[in-house]
Amino acid sequence: MNTVPHPHAPAHEVWQRPFVRSHRSWCDDFVVELRLRAVPGPVIGDRLGEVETHCAATGDTPTEAFGDPVAYAARIAEEGGTEPVSGVWTVTLLSAAQVVALLVGTAAVTAWARGESLAYDVVQVGFLGVFVLVLLCLPRLVRPLVRHPWAVGGPLAVGVPLLALGAALSDRWDLPVALVLPSAPVAVGLFVAVLGLAWWELRELARGLGDDLVTSPLPPEAGSPAGEGTLRRWTVLLPACMIPVTYPVLAAFGWMLA
Repeated sequence: MNTVPHPHAPAHEVWQRPFVRSHRSWCDDFVVELRLRAVPGPVIGDRLGEVETHCAATGDTPTEAFGDPVAYAARIAEEGGTEPVSGVWTVTLLSAAQVVALLVGTAAVTAWARGESLAYDVVQVGFLGVFVLVLLCLPRLVRPLVRHPWAVGGPLAVGVPLLALGAALSDRWDLPVALVLPSAPVAVGLFVAVLGLAWWELRELARGLGDDLVTSPLPPEAGSPAGEGTLRRWTVLLPACMIPVTYPVLAAFGWMLA
């Protein structure tokens, strides 16, 4: 079976095709598994086109013809022959850097409002280090989180807040100071850095979205709804804008409550 999308195929997304809507559960599980295995969107769409063509010719359902969607997707991914999706680690690094800048920068605003320097003790520095490692591991954790949400997500949901609580309470323990920074330059500089990182992330997401849509090699059917352009724009804008919008909001609260 061919795994490369036809070079002259019309580029339209699969989600509004009547076949995909009629077998949405099977198709969703199939696409999610291939996405988790970093298979490019056009290749996924080409495989869905093969499934649709076969089922239209035989009258079988996808389950009858190809079995469990996750197992079938795993076999396709193991066949190889395609380059995995690129840019995931770049976006992860940019997002992690923004989150750390948000935490440090808004803390610097509070210290600035109090007329103090920004100081971190050894526990707080350790918390930041662990938090950065968790953020950087998220691409590796996606598959376990999807397959075992309670077993993997539970410890993360409990562990990260506990670490944050420990870092917040460490001020009462008179621990040695590990890092002292000027609060005003850090607060302003990190906000500028967040804006730059957000712009970079926006460009990466926009480029990746255009190149990695799940498009069908089959001709669009008459009367099919148009593509979901507005939704696609939001999937690019929302992740890139969250930190730049959150930063001044938290900074304002920190200044008022200082």
